[in-house]
Amino acid sequence: MNKRIFYFDKPSKWDLITLFIYLGLTVFIFFSDISAKKDLVFAYSFGTHLFIYFFNYKSLRKLNIWLIWFLISLVHLYLYRAFVNAPELQMFRGPAAHGLQFTWLLLILFQLLRFTSAKIQNQELVAPSRSRTDIWDNRRINFVDSILFVIYMVVMLWLDTM
Repeated sequence: MNKRIFYFDKPSKWDLITLFIYLGLTVFIFFSDISAKKDLVFAYSFGTHLFIYFFNYKSLRKLNIWLIWFLISLVHLYLYRAFVNAPELQMFRGPAAHGLQFTWLLLILFQLLRFTSAKIQNQELVAPSRSRTDIWDNRRINFVDSILFVIYMVVMLWLDTM
């Protein structure tokens, strides 16, 4: 690896676009009609964790971008508290916003997996894809990347179902 594991870098267009779209989506969900948003809140909650790993893993390598997402995870805690007791947002297994309380933890896990990848294979963590190469660096996905991905997914699914 050429860069240190933790570094600050100028936000890319992708970083800015995804942050602004995500913040807009967050505001939309918070202020939308509560009776019609159970599925939307669940998809937002669950989809965020998938989006972070599959499409934003390169952005999260920059500590400044990771810190912005960590601040968003604190907003998620607020949203969880606001939505947890709303009867309209209850699903079969609990509140639709259940996963929002774990975004901060999954962001920390992501950094731990990055660190593990750097130590084991001296390469940045990448997300698996159908093409067997990652979408940003065009690096071939290997066994370590796959195992670290499975760890993330198992922890994410466990947290979302507990």
